[in-house]
Amino acid sequence: MQYYLKARFQFNKNQFADLMMISGIGATLTQLFLMPILVPAVREEKLLTTGLFVSCINIFVYSIAWSSWVPYALAGFSVLGVLVRPTITSIASKQVGPNEQGMVQGCLSGITSVANIISPLIFSPLTALFLSEDAPFNFPGFSLMCLGLILMTAFFLSLMIRAAPPIVGDKVSSNRCTDTLV
Repeated sequence: MQYYLKARFQFNKNQFADLMMISGIGATLTQLFLMPILVPAVREEKLLTTGLFVSCINIFVYSIAWSSWVPYALAGFSVLGVLVRPTITSIASKQVGPNEQGMVQGCLSGITSVANIISPLIFSPLTALFLSEDAPFNFPGFSLMCLGLILMTAFFLSLMIRAAPPIVGDKVSSNRCTDTLV
């Protein structure tokens, strides 16, 4: 994102700091005040869907940003995207017994780590290609559009999630993180 904003709108470190501050404050306020109100009202599955939908729209608009003020406007709207990680964690933790919580959270952290390693290897060169003069077609935000398509896929998959009854007591579920990865 920063690479795109720097190349497309000549953003500098102060503008990046402003965007991070706006997003950080919004995310903090969302998790502190909005999430405790929304979870009992609409449940985690709907919050996950909402967060993915907002993130998807946010990235699509970033990809076609027409002016340097657009990222500032989007930073304010991105606060609902913060709901994704805590809701995934909550949904996953309710699907296993108390003896499996560490394994589930470790699997989620592992998946996040792998994604944090792989995504720059894929999207940095893609962003560089479409910001260069050698691009196959003129669409500087193409890499962000690809991210939006991935988020849209996640959004559609989240629509299929149904709340399962939580695991009570020391009952150990037969679902293992390693079983789903194999």
